Amino acid sequence: MWRRATLMIAAWVEILVGVSFVLATNGQSQFVFGTTLDGAGAGFARLAGIGLISLGIACLPSDHFETNRRAVRTLLVFNIAATILFAWIGVGTTFRGVMLWPVVILHAVLAIALAFSLSKESFALKHSAARAL
Repeated sequence: MWRRATLMIAAWVEILVGVSFVLATNGQSQFVFGTTLDGAGAGFARLAGIGLISLGIACLPSDHFETNRRAVRTLLVFNIAATILFAWIGVGTTFRGVMLWPVVILHAVLAIALAFSLSKESFALKHSAARAL
């Protein structure tokens, strides 16, 4: 139950953020990076938005256990990478909007929740296997 709820929340966050990238590209950029996009940047931001929508849809929970586990792992890797990238931008560049650090925190929290759901699942599988013996 915990894994399914965590997966559902993480997938919908990516879908909603992706939609906002497609519909309000400069607004997102201003909030997160403190600047608007120039030239091809808007096109790449919209492409990133489409990618986030696709990632979220692909990772929505299903009735198949293995599919859900892969989706959790996929979103875990993505959120760890996003946390590192946004934290690096906050520390190593001058592109800091009012939402940059909340975005770092959001991705870190999602990564922790996803990792917890995987570890909780592993714990349950080990104990059920031990009982079967």
